[in-house]
Amino acid sequence: MYTFGAIVEGITDFPIINSILIGYFNDSKIDVNPISPINFKASSNYDKVFKSCKPEKLKRAFLANRYIIIHIDTDVSSSFGISHYEDEQPLSPQQLIDKVTDKFKQQMGEEFYSQYGHRIIFAIAVHSIECWLFPLLVSDDKSAETENCCQILEKNIPSFRKKYDYYQEITERYRNHDDLLNLYSKNPSLKIFIEQLASRNIEIIEES
Repeated sequence: MYTFGAIVEGITDFPIINSILIGYFNDSKIDVNPISPINFKASSNYDKVFKSCKPEKLKRAFLANRYIIIHIDTDVSSSFGISHYEDEQPLSPQQLIDKVTDKFKQQMGEEFYSQYGHRIIFAIAVHSIECWLFPLLVSDDKSAETENCCQILEKNIPSFRKKYDYYQEITERYRNHDDLLNLYSKNPSLKIFIEQLASRNIEIIEES
């Protein structure tokens, strides 16, 4: 039984989330179990996240995972019916995350979510999980950026590349508990993810 399983858009999302969990719980043995995608050859796709979050699939996943982390980026949320604006005003990260979370809950259904919701943790990145790298890689005045994060990193950091091993390397500081606690609040959606973890009474168990 794994403590954490994860449904994410693509393989490069795993090392970011895994490093954050290691740092937050101060436990280097945490190893997120990939539910979707399950291998490094799988393509990234937000639609696959929703397909993997149907009740019958989640029930099977809960047989091997105490908690399931569901990650999705909001950059293309309009494609699944969630606009970035309301009354011509941009939604705040919290408002956008709430709307995306509600979308998942609606798909799962009230009965399913009332039974399993305490074991589901949403990792909604505004507008991409690369924005969660900003506290590590850019100046403090830009850490809260939410727009075009991957493009900004590619333009300003010559060594930046969207690869699993590279993301594992650059998130090493997040694996340090003190560093993570000093950095996470600089990005709004990362802060919301950490606050969600803090609101749960999660006990890390030995995985087997």
